[in-house]
Amino acid sequence: MEIKPLDFFIGLALGLALGAGGAMLVSRVRGWLGRSEVGRLRAENRNLERRLAEKDRHIGKMLAETQRLAERLGQNRGQGVGGREQ
Repeated sequence: MEIKPLDFFIGLALGLALGAGGAMLVSRVRGWLGRSEVGRLRAENRNLERRLAEKDRHIGKMLAETQRLAERLGQNRGQGVGGREQ
């Protein structure tokens, strides 16, 4: 079966029109979802989770530093600070 050039161009134009219309429809739906309450809350939740993870890392670093300083202080007291025994 031979495809006539007119049929080919009609199919091509129809395909392009449907593709462009579908792309516009998807972009509008995504825009509506992005501005919706659910989308806003999801973005806020992601932001809060990221900030919480940063704070957890910071607290972990501070606890490790405190423990290291406490161990060093304990060693210094065991040796006697300033020549005195405690």
